[in-house]
Amino acid sequence: MTAAADNELVVGASGVRDPATTFPCFDGLRAIAAIVVLLHHASFYSGQMFHGHFPSYFTHLDVGVAIFFLISGFLLYRPFVAAALAGRAGPSVRRFYVRRLLRIYPAYWLALVGIIIFFGLNVPVRGARSYVEYFTLTQIYDTIGRAQGGISQAWTLALEVSFYAFVPLYAACMIRVQRGRAATTRVGVEVAGLAVLYATSLGFRAIVFSLHTGRVHDLGIYWLPANLDYFALGMGLALGSAWFAQRGSVPRIVEYLGAQPALCWALAIACFVFMAKGLNLPVGLARVDGKRAFARQFLYGATAFFLLFPAVFGPQDRGFVRRLLRWPPLVYVGLVSYGVYLWHQSWLERAVKWNHQPDFRASFPAIVTAGFALALATASVSWFAVERPLLRRRDRITRPVGART
Repeated sequence: MTAAADNELVVGASGVRDPATTFPCFDGLRAIAAIVVLLHHASFYSGQMFHGHFPSYFTHLDVGVAIFFLISGFLLYRPFVAAALAGRAGPSVRRFYVRRLLRIYPAYWLALVGIIIFFGLNVPVRGARSYVEYFTLTQIYDTIGRAQGGISQAWTLALEVSFYAFVPLYAACMIRVQRGRAATTRVGVEVAGLAVLYATSLGFRAIVFSLHTGRVHDLGIYWLPANLDYFALGMGLALGSAWFAQRGSVPRIVEYLGAQPALCWALAIACFVFMAKGLNLPVGLARVDGKRAFARQFLYGATAFFLLFPAVFGPQDRGFVRRLLRWPPLVYVGLVSYGVYLWHQSWLERAVKWNHQPDFRASFPAIVTAGFALALATASVSWFAVERPLLRRRDRITRPVGART
């Protein structure tokens, strides 16, 4: 997961941003994703994940990572697919990479240095190679100890960096295949491409699960191919959003679900509950391979898909769900959610020490309250001191000629 994807605005060929293609509920979705990941980690430190109330639900609140991946898939691919379907040039690849690198690395470097200095790391950083890997977000390609070390949740950022590298290349391939074809054929090509991505994820995970030792077995679940299904679902929402906007009409089922955000979230909750209680999965952080892992990942993806659906389709100012997602306090948490994601686990660990309880017996409400408040405060400093100034500078550097703010 990462909160590193922006609420991108789709830019037309003239360089003028179209307000009709903004998605105002996505900051709220980021906030929810960050909060559920924080609750997941807090339940581990407090023992709620093992012996407290609802351990199977706390165990699987890492579904927040899937939500982040779908958000990235949607927001980052939509400008490319909208351009491809319209038969025009897509976003500048150079600008894309500059924006992505400036968005993810500086705040991460600040957090990594800060946590090294003030908190220490759960796996010590030793030697130049370790520093290079952690600072470049390439630790997931070395050993399982390195992948889980440093800021342990940063494996999702390393995976996101892989996705950033992948998106423009994939979009370029799609444009080449679609060249000279009718609009409806282009949509079919896009659907086929996303089906291939999803199938690739299934196939790669089958290889990972079939192995019993080695780097691929240990680390493969952290790599992009094993998680392409999540990104493909987000990209599929982007495809639908762009295609329906271009043709000016929406299929009846999409219109119905877009008008029923509460139903979408009920479906999301149903998928999550069935996954947590119906698959007989272990509680805690035990690794799961094989059929149950496939089922869990499918239901994680379905949960995130239905959570995102009302933020993509339907009137964005109607319904309790969208009012919640646009609630200013939640929007603010979403705005600084990248910092919350980076800092929260270190603050939770510190809150456990302050609690003076035996291992896995800390007060869950106490460490959640302290961890969230301190992570939010640190994330706010990161946002106002580092992230926002760089985003403003980034926009000046990468703004297309003729674009307006």
